[in-house]
Amino acid sequence: MTHKPGTPAPATGIYWCSVCKLPATFSKDQTLPPCKNKCGRGRWELVKAAENKSTQ
Repeated sequence: MTHKPGTPAPATGIYWCSVCKLPATFSKDQTLPPCKNKCGRGRWELVKAAENKSTQ
């Protein structure tokens, strides 16, 4: 699933641009920016979610 720039990140992890595959790390609820490579139609795709380090 891909996410438009300007929307909040659904999870903390590593995302990449659907056009140029530029990787970037975002935190949950952080606003996803436009791709730094100025890919006009680029959307962000979560490729690796951060591991949950809860202590139970």
